Amino acid sequence: MLYMDKEKKLVEEIKLLGYESLRYSIFNDHRPREWETRIEYNPELEVYEVYSTMDRASTNGKDSYQNFQEARIRFIEILENVVFINRYYVDEGIGAEYPSPLWDEKEDN
Repeated sequence: MLYMDKEKKLVEEIKLLGYESLRYSIFNDHRPREWETRIEYNPELEVYEVYSTMDRASTNGKDSYQNFQEARIRFIEILENVVFINRYYVDEGIGAEYPSPLWDEKEDN
């Protein structure tokens, strides 16, 4: 599967989950941004790398996978965790990592 096909498949999955407002990067060469979830291919090591950045775009380790399917699963898991933790932060009054309608919306009760 070509990178473009893999990227298209991931973008479709992100849309189905309603995660378009999240900060993510799929096979892009641009410098990492703050609070961004990334999936990249490292041709030197021949592995897919999945990781998230923090404030000032710092990283705290990368997960490496030999095949795309495993990397894709981890990438989606991280996005799900981003939504979960930011909803928790908002509920607790801590403040989210960045604005998103996924956790900024207020329910009418």
